[in-house]
Amino acid sequence: MLKNTFALDFNSSTLFNFNFLSDIRIFHIIKSAIDLSIFRILNSHAMTVRDITEKLGASQRGVIFFLDSLTALGLLEKENHLYSLSALSKNLFIEESPDYIGNFFIDSFLNKNWEALTTAILKGGLSETVDDKTKAEEFFPKLINFLHIFHRNPAIKAAETIGAGRTSNGLQVLDIGCGSAVWSIAVALADRNSKVTAVDYPGVLEYTRNYVQRYGLLDRYEFLAGNIDEIDFPHNNFNLVIFGHILHMEGENKSRQLFKKIAKVIASDGRIAILEFLPNRQRTEPLEAVLFGLQMLLYTKEGGVYSREEYEDWLKDAGFSKFAYHDIGYHSPLLLASK
Repeated sequence: MLKNTFALDFNSSTLFNFNFLSDIRIFHIIKSAIDLSIFRILNSHAMTVRDITEKLGASQRGVIFFLDSLTALGLLEKENHLYSLSALSKNLFIEESPDYIGNFFIDSFLNKNWEALTTAILKGGLSETVDDKTKAEEFFPKLINFLHIFHRNPAIKAAETIGAGRTSNGLQVLDIGCGSAVWSIAVALADRNSKVTAVDYPGVLEYTRNYVQRYGLLDRYEFLAGNIDEIDFPHNNFNLVIFGHILHMEGENKSRQLFKKIAKVIASDGRIAILEFLPNRQRTEPLEAVLFGLQMLLYTKEGGVYSREEYEDWLKDAGFSKFAYHDIGYHSPLLLASK
């Protein structure tokens, strides 16, 4: 039952494929829908253009273009001139839903730094980044709810690929830079005998606890607060160490050091699970992975995107020699590394 509630029960693929994190048009369409209370207005029943125009006190011409755009995005449904909410909107944009992400669009912090791209190119970055403690504890709570929703199904697939609860039972898991703990929660739900140590900044772990509690897993989690680059990881002989989209924030030098630290606390047959954007060695494709490098330029001091060959070189230097890549139906493959 818990696994079923963890899995998304609505189709997010249409909206997710547009990647509104990087498409400013989609971002502002959704933001305007929230500003105008479109989702709230249509939550009770279907309405015509005329009904909605009168409700908003708006131009009918503007409302028609806007509603049709929301429909094309999969956020509304249209039948016999009546507009209604899609299942996607009911889950993501109605405040009573546990998966509500409207607050993510109210604060346009993700778009702000893009306006300073020219400056970042000339100077090699910006003065304000999100990878120090104060900014991280302000930035990531706004982001992790969105990430938790859209990473849940890939996390289930990753847990299945790892063999959690089947070929691998009673796992000791270390979730580094855990955020909402979405990747380790999927493992814990599949492996009822697993134990998880979740590591992140104190201000982020407040939110992590809420997600872990939501799935009834608090008794199997320990929370370790601190900067992952400075903290001493416990020597728990971990079977599985998870880096779920955290290494791109660290950059090469810190990632290398993290791998060496992990080599000291991982079991001899333990595995590192890495989820990351992986451009090719020349950094010419895939497009989304390459463009994410600019995001790192704008928001971090040292972060970047790295190829599988680079990660393998760093892991080999830390004592890991076996690598396997798995498609989990997601923009990033699952990389499993072991000694």
